[in-house]
Amino acid sequence: MLEGGGRRLCSSRMGFLDALSDMPRRLLAMAVLAATLLVAAARPAAAACQATSLHIPPSARALAMAAAAQREHLAFGSQTLDAEGRLIEAGFSEGDDARGAPGTMAPWQRVLGYWQAVDSPARRLPSAVRFGALRPARRELLTQALELASAAHLRGLGVDAPQGLQSHELQAVQAALARVAVIDTPWSAAFVSWLAREAGLGPGEFVYSEAHADYAGAAWQAGIDEAQGRANPFALRACALMQTRPRVGDLVCHARSDDAERASFEALGRILAKRGTGGAPVPMHCDVVVAVDAKGFDAIGGNVLQSVTLRRLSFARGSGLLDPDYLGCDARTPHCIDRHMSRAPWSLLLQWR
Repeated sequence: MLEGGGRRLCSSRMGFLDALSDMPRRLLAMAVLAATLLVAAARPAAAACQATSLHIPPSARALAMAAAAQREHLAFGSQTLDAEGRLIEAGFSEGDDARGAPGTMAPWQRVLGYWQAVDSPARRLPSAVRFGALRPARRELLTQALELASAAHLRGLGVDAPQGLQSHELQAVQAALARVAVIDTPWSAAFVSWLAREAGLGPGEFVYSEAHADYAGAAWQAGIDEAQGRANPFALRACALMQTRPRVGDLVCHARSDDAERASFEALGRILAKRGTGGAPVPMHCDVVVAVDAKGFDAIGGNVLQSVTLRRLSFARGSGLLDPDYLGCDARTPHCIDRHMSRAPWSLLLQWR
């Protein structure tokens, strides 16, 4: 009896140990399967990307998005980077109070307008006001405190308040808080969201977010659904930028990291495929393409050098595709051109479907 129980116990232990030793192989197999499925889904999507790029002209809404970006670029003083990423024309900064003509909005007011396109509770963004502490203060709470200190509020409480803020003083301090929040809160995705609303995109066609990864992830899913024959109303699909020629209105994007785990199209796609809307931060940046010719294309982005900035991006000679030099140069790359402030791990094209 005891001997048989010992054999069964030994056998169960050996089975448990065998299962443990087999776990790494199972995990590896699962990872390989996931990667295979991702690549398989990407092939039909890549075909759609190529066919659209070569044979379908930009839609009216894509052109409207590009035109809105060009108007904002002009309103910000036409700041421009050349094809080597060098600043050749300086424009207005995000916090400036300069106005191009009477009755027009200052740059900081324009940025506040971009934030109105973002779906956020009570339209509270931008909210960050940094003052040297570990965490920034919240603009809406500071604004409420100012209103409590206004002369009008104090008189309403029956308090003689000669030291309370007069209406013009309250307005001035509120404007100062708004300008600080504009400077302290990254707004490049808010700019793209505003452009999408200007282009007339409706519910389900875009994710109006403060994070590029939210609408990029939705475009990634749209490409997968499209490749598998499933309906998806999203207006954009994800394509490999280094393999697809951009059109006017398309978005060109990169991760804000040279890390191999997120810098390439495939790596970034794996992150976007697993991340839901509003998920963990994935630092990214996107510009909208506003002009394309035989040698390259122009793209406009918000919060680029603290302004709405146009950059020229060149094609590799004779290819019609982005020059790999923009990904960076090293000693092993002969004749590589340093692209300076336009050097980034450009990998993702969000193409109008």
